[in-house]
Amino acid sequence: MVLYGYTIGEDSNPNTSGDQLPVYRFLIPSAPTSSSIAPTLVGTVNVAGTVTNADLEGLGTNPATNRVSAVNEARATALPNAPGPVIVVNNVDQPFAPAQVSPTPTPSNLVRFGFESGADFGGTPTALYNISGNPNPANGPVGSSLYRVTTATPGTISLVDTFGSATTAAQTQGTQPTNPGKYADGLAIDNLNPGNTRALASDFDNRDEIASDNTKNNLYKVDLLTGELSAPITLRTPSGENLNVREDSGLAFTNSGSQRLLALLETGAVYEITGYQDELAASGLGLGSATGTNGAGFATATLLGNVNLPNALAPEPNTINYEGFTIVNE
Repeated sequence: MVLYGYTIGEDSNPNTSGDQLPVYRFLIPSAPTSSSIAPTLVGTVNVAGTVTNADLEGLGTNPATNRVSAVNEARATALPNAPGPVIVVNNVDQPFAPAQVSPTPTPSNLVRFGFESGADFGGTPTALYNISGNPNPANGPVGSSLYRVTTATPGTISLVDTFGSATTAAQTQGTQPTNPGKYADGLAIDNLNPGNTRALASDFDNRDEIASDNTKNNLYKVDLLTGELSAPITLRTPSGENLNVREDSGLAFTNSGSQRLLALLETGAVYEITGYQDELAASGLGLGSATGTNGAGFATATLLGNVNLPNALAPEPNTINYEGFTIVNE
């Protein structure tokens, strides 16, 4: 069995307005390498005429089926643009046979918050969770909300929000986040060591955040029962400096063997994250005090290598962004 990563490009044809999305598969290196990692095109998802928010940024591997599903981002443009419908695309891994479903909002007036998305499967019973957030104060409130999509066809999508005060109308209608000031666009759920806090969300971008967020480039513990994000877990380089990268990202756990936590940046850079184990073992969600052997809310991000994804580094307007990421043991 070998670990493979999967990602979906933002657009394989600039003339189609983001309607044709290439799916790539690549080998996950076991240790840092200076050699370029070659991807393989698995297939192309065509969502032409379906939604305006076509980017399939949330990728997750269902532990029950070992198949990959993707969920689209909430909004394609700045507020107050109304978000399009939620789309889940199934079986985008190998063998490639995508099928689309549109989960039913519960309650019926539910719409998602934010512009960037991450996703993964987990929980009991298994569901597809989607973290959706906005990093840019020019587009509205900075923050994130967590959503749960059931695996039935078409299934339902609901807001996970049972911590603190009651859910507000603005949170339900997607104009305010349930986790203000905490932006994340990657989500990974631990299915080897399940529990309501065995999940992490990620933020690898230090550009578009509120001034009060002085950590940036961080992880958050995620409570799948309440939707709450913890205080930040700052990402550091192996030499101990704060990580300083400027990209959107996807996050994924390996779900067999010796567990690993990895991230894919939209440019094709693959990072392995260690030290998060101490933070997940800490009681509660309120990080920031000295806990574990790794210090006060820190984890280490090590660059494993770079996937040579087509046009990932091309200058605008020809750039293709690869923001979703999941892992399959094949």
